Amino acid sequence: MNLSRKTVVCVLAVMLSVLLMSFTCAASENIGETITLLYNDSPIDGGVCVNETAYAPYRALISAIEPEAKFTWNSAKAATEAVGDGIVIKASVGKNYIEANGRIIYNDKAPNLNINDTLYVPVSSVANVYSLAWSFNASRMRSCVAGNPEPILNADEFYDAESLYWLSRIISAESRGEPLKGQIAVGNVVLERMRDGSFPDTVYGVIFDNKYGTQFTPAKTGSVYREPTESSVLAAKIALEGYEVVEALYFCTTRVSSGSWIARTRDYVATIGNHVFYY
Repeated sequence: MNLSRKTVVCVLAVMLSVLLMSFTCAASENIGETITLLYNDSPIDGGVCVNETAYAPYRALISAIEPEAKFTWNSAKAATEAVGDGIVIKASVGKNYIEANGRIIYNDKAPNLNINDTLYVPVSSVANVYSLAWSFNASRMRSCVAGNPEPILNADEFYDAESLYWLSRIISAESRGEPLKGQIAVGNVVLERMRDGSFPDTVYGVIFDNKYGTQFTPAKTGSVYREPTESSVLAAKIALEGYEVVEALYFCTTRVSSGSWIARTRDYVATIGNHVFYY
C-alpha cells in the first residue's frame, strides 16, 4: 500500500511539473520574440515581435525620440500619459489604440500589451504620432524608426468639428451597444456615401438625406440628437482618421436583412455584431 501511494505521489508530481512547464512556455510565447529595435540607428532595449507586429516599451521608445518627455500614471483610468514638446500621448493596456493630441491612432490587430509589468505599444503607432518613418523586417527581426520628430496635428485642427459632431451622433444612435468595430463600420458607411457621388457630400447631408425616403431612421425619430456615447466619439475619430473596417454604402440589422431590398439588390460585404453591411 505504501509503495502504491508513493507511486501515485510521484506520478502526480511529474504531471504537475509538466503542467507548470506548459504554462511557462505559453507565457513565454505571449511575451513574443526579441527583436532589434533602433531609433536613428541607436538601439532601444526591449523590442519584441508579437503576432507579426513590432512592439516597444512605451516609455523607452518615447524617451528615445524625445528625451525630455515627462510620464505620469493615472491609476483611475489605468493609463499612462507622456507629455512632450507639443504632444500629449495616452495609452492603456488592452486598448487597440493610443491617443495623441486628442486624436486616435488605431491598430485593430495589435492591442497595447502588459509584458512583465511594462506597457508595450506597436512601434508604428508611436512613430506615426511623431510623423516618423518606420519599418519592420520580420525575417531579420529588426524594426527601425527614423527621422526628426514632429508631433501630429491636434484634434481641433485635424477633425472637422461639424463632421465629428454628427458622425459621432449617428454612430451612437445606430450602433449603441455594438462592438467598436461595428461602430467604426457605421461611420465608414456615412463617409463612403460622401465619396460615392450619389449622395450628399457632407456628413450632415448624408445623415438627413431623404431624396429617396429616410436613409437613417434616427434622423426621423430624433434619436440622432442625443448625446453620443464615449465609444461612438472614439469610433467617429477612428473613421475620420481614414481607418476602414468595411467598404459599404448600406447596412441593416441582421433581423431584417434576410429578404430585404438591400439583401436582394446590393452586394454583401460583412456581418459585424447585429449589423449586415452591403455595397
